[in-house]
Amino acid sequence: MSVKDIPNFEQLTDLERLQLAEELIASISAPEAFPPPLAHRFELERRWAEYERSPSVGLSEEQFWSRVQALKS
Repeated sequence: MSVKDIPNFEQLTDLERLQLAEELIASISAPEAFPPPLAHRFELERRWAEYERSPSVGLSEEQFWSRVQALKS
């Protein structure tokens, strides 16, 4: 199916198209079946490489949550 198959698609406003896209995405029954976006994988690989170069950039779980709490304040 393509947008050409949706009646009056070309007459929808950008906001209506966005709402339609959101409804379509929300209707996916098994989103976990899809692979994560490529950009996410690249970011994870970048961060892992940074950690391997300098393990001190990593935080313990306690340090992480401490920083989260500090940001909330």
